[in-house]
Amino acid sequence: MQKRFLIWDNPKDAIISLTLLLMLVGCINVFSASFVEARDMFEDGYYYLKRYLIFGAAGIMLMLWLGFRAPSYKTWINDFWLKVIYFGVGSLLLLVDLIGTTNKGAQRWLYVGGVSIQPSELAKIAVILLGAALLGEMLRKRKSISLLNKDTVWPFVGTVIYGILVLKQPDMGTAAIIVALMVGLYILAGLRLCEVFGLLGILGGLAVAGAIVAPYRLQRVKVWLDPWSDEANTGYQMVQSLMSIGSGGLTGLPWGQGSGKFFYLPEAHTDFAFAIFCQEWGLLGAAILITVFLLLAAAFFRIAMNTKDERGFILVSGVSFLIIGQAVANMAMVCGLLPVIGVPLSFISYGGTSMLITLASIGLVLSVYRDECKREKLEQMPPDARRHQMRVVENPEGRWQRR
Repeated sequence: MQKRFLIWDNPKDAIISLTLLLMLVGCINVFSASFVEARDMFEDGYYYLKRYLIFGAAGIMLMLWLGFRAPSYKTWINDFWLKVIYFGVGSLLLLVDLIGTTNKGAQRWLYVGGVSIQPSELAKIAVILLGAALLGEMLRKRKSISLLNKDTVWPFVGTVIYGILVLKQPDMGTAAIIVALMVGLYILAGLRLCEVFGLLGILGGLAVAGAIVAPYRLQRVKVWLDPWSDEANTGYQMVQSLMSIGSGGLTGLPWGQGSGKFFYLPEAHTDFAFAIFCQEWGLLGAAILITVFLLLAAAFFRIAMNTKDERGFILVSGVSFLIIGQAVANMAMVCGLLPVIGVPLSFISYGGTSMLITLASIGLVLSVYRDECKREKLEQMPPDARRHQMRVVENPEGRWQRR
């Protein structure tokens, strides 16, 4: 685990460096994409930048605490804390349905002390912890993974419940991501191929049905296929996104002078922040940003493949699916390769809850790395010294006991 990773001494240093780099780029992009709207709505062009910095600072502290100071990641996937997290997030999703704040036709937020919280973002990390605890344990015990087995179907059932609650908000894009996260973990854990195809077929059918039942979703699909068919109305956002990307050329426009944010491109600082980035940094800037995400994925992969704990392997893989998968989905959406599904681009898009959850999930990855380094250090000790160090160990439930 301590082996060099490209220019870094180890994958931990790579993850921290790349995360801070993405946050720096995000600060610059969020300010550029939001200062016009912030000045118009709040009479403060720095409004969104200030909130980005506040959530970013809190997220970094949370990441470092989880990665280096908090109890092992195994603590958060023991029976007690797993139930607290799962039912706690489920309760918040129910509260959204009862007293949540509605914005632009969607009821997705709770306001606590003047700060908005989006529980659907919390559901993503809860699903990853659920998969790590239950699927990882099945892998550790060498049990076969099947949706037809009552012992291994519960993570999927719990995830579907989350998906239904999020779908009611309505937020089909986030609901799809939540379910897709768990499906990816099942496939990684060794779900039988026939069940994979069957499950994908069922989920695909449900997605088509969901689009047909809700006219606005069907309209999104039509706009995705041909945004110029109604470029002044339903296709306006996608057309403006493509125009913003195209106008950036190879090297981009001078920073801050991209026209998309001047009330041409809706959601310029949130879901479509990547379009503003492409407009002001060009194709080369977009290629560098994609490379940074790929390097982050490679660092996650290094940690996942070197951990000896199956639960840690599932946890790191789930975080990779979340951060890198969302990045791919957002970029594809902004470029018109996917329908508009409301997926943020981690660090580059504005979003307080999303920022906190992303950094917390990275902290859990660092915790897996920390535990693996401790294990390797013990293995390298002479037998007598190892026995002395192993007198007090951390059991899988996260409590301390004498051996």
